[in-house]
Amino acid sequence: MASAVGDPLSPRPPGGVAPAVTVAIAVLYLGAAFAVTGPLWVHLGTATPAVNPQDHVFFQWVLANGAQVAEHGIYPFTTRALNAPDGVNLMANTSILGLAIPASWITLLWGPQTAFAVWLVIGLAGTAFGWFWVFSRHLVDNGLVAFAAGALCGFAPGLVSHAQGHVNWTAQFVVPWIVVAIIRLSWPGHAIRRGIWLGLLVTYQAFVNEEVLLYTALGLFVFVVCYTLIRPRAVKDRIPRFLGGLAVAVAVVVALLSYPLWVQFYGPQSYHGVPTAVKDVSTDLAAYPAFPRLSIAGSTATAERLAQGPVEENAFFGWPLLIVCLIAVVLTWRRKVTWALLITGFVFVALSLGPHIMINQDDTGVDGPWRWLESVPIFNSVVPTRLSLIVVPIAAALLALGADRAIQLARGRRFPVAVAIRVLTAAAVLGALVPLVPRQLPTAQVPAPPPFVTAGIWRDYARPGQSLVFVPVTDNIHLAGMRWGARAQIGFAIAGGYFLGPDGDEDNRAIFNAPVRFTTALFDETSRTGDLPPVNDETRAKFEADLSFWRASALVLPQTEVNAGQLRLLVVELTGDLPDDIGGAWVWRVS
Repeated sequence: MASAVGDPLSPRPPGGVAPAVTVAIAVLYLGAAFAVTGPLWVHLGTATPAVNPQDHVFFQWVLANGAQVAEHGIYPFTTRALNAPDGVNLMANTSILGLAIPASWITLLWGPQTAFAVWLVIGLAGTAFGWFWVFSRHLVDNGLVAFAAGALCGFAPGLVSHAQGHVNWTAQFVVPWIVVAIIRLSWPGHAIRRGIWLGLLVTYQAFVNEEVLLYTALGLFVFVVCYTLIRPRAVKDRIPRFLGGLAVAVAVVVALLSYPLWVQFYGPQSYHGVPTAVKDVSTDLAAYPAFPRLSIAGSTATAERLAQGPVEENAFFGWPLLIVCLIAVVLTWRRKVTWALLITGFVFVALSLGPHIMINQDDTGVDGPWRWLESVPIFNSVVPTRLSLIVVPIAAALLALGADRAIQLARGRRFPVAVAIRVLTAAAVLGALVPLVPRQLPTAQVPAPPPFVTAGIWRDYARPGQSLVFVPVTDNIHLAGMRWGARAQIGFAIAGGYFLGPDGDEDNRAIFNAPVRFTTALFDETSRTGDLPPVNDETRAKFEADLSFWRASALVLPQTEVNAGQLRLLVVELTGDLPDDIGGAWVWRVS
């Protein structure tokens, strides 16, 4: 069996981890995922990630939208229910239709906040279990080793940091099966069936997170090329089978994704390239040996210095894990797969450093290899630091290979030597992983949705083809409009919103939120400062022009909004009318 294990591209003999143990491992992963996300479950209706409420709200909104796609068959790729009247290109955003549609029954019964929490748990646990399956059946003999490596993949610092709002990034449970499908393309027989299966997996992943799919493709491409160059004689007979199955997969993907991708890149509200603010967000080289803030060994001060945000701590592997991976390379240096993994890892570590290499936030003056790719189409939509996530399964695979090799060395040895080797192996694995054990996600509380939403009072004010304008206008700071819209199952359209859309300039690069209008800035200033601006005929004329642009049927001011009293006075001055005080909101009808 050792030779089969040494070649992950070859079929494995039957055996492996017992079914009962496999089930127990899946349950352990689920328990860990519930433990990490516990604060969200305790206050399901009002808890939000403390550092990233805007993405939490966005994904609740798209989960609710996906439920409407499933229930009523509405068009899934664009919408006018957000950013009315221009709408939003949902394919050019992460609309997670692959998660939203299967979970539509949860969203419709218990709300999008429940669906979000469910997918967060499934994402973390499912990613861990998927990689455990790959490692235990294609890489190593020892089930405990595969369990530890799977846990590293599913609960890696990068995934835990993204769990603070980015359910699309934690949902990587399809990636291990794509890896398995790629491996099996080179096996004898069933090329068409295997190609179709790979094409379906790729298509599904595209509707979960295209960026993860791109990184998976990049990682596999580099690994397969490296492995082929290292073992040309062993691989050459497999190339025709591999390419044949790959061609079938490509045909399936083209057939299923051509139209959605056309909408994404050329449809209404499409754009080219990520926002300038995140285009060059890169990994500091000193982050790799550091610990993330949400680990038991982590330091908030260190993480804040080395990461560009608490949800982008993609590369915090910790120095013990790096040392253990180095030892694993020494133990398994004769295996070609080790060298393919090592080279692939170095490639993506280098690319993750971005166009300018930084160490401890000091610019080294050295350009990174990303500089050659940053303007290339497709790559210009990549955030460099997220390439660090490709290194996670590589580190886990090296950890598994090294531990499995050490355990093999213990076999046939005398009792004290064998025990010593096993103890040292267990200590090394635990020493690498225990410091990275995640803490629970920090949460904050938001006001519960009022009767205006829960009792359906909004139906008396929302008219078809028109929008509700929330005060302040909805964006990445003022989130009540999207939060209430999600809880109302997208029952009404809103002006503004938090999303990615075109900036309208010549390069058509993406920006967050809708372009700022006069009324947007007016409400935002009053909300932030509490100061009432002077209102005159010119102010009212611009205000009325904005209402006309938004096709507003009503203005809605949540009574829990910051400086709600001052905002109420401002809208009364602008409209000349007193609002309806109803269901936890002040509402002005717009004629």
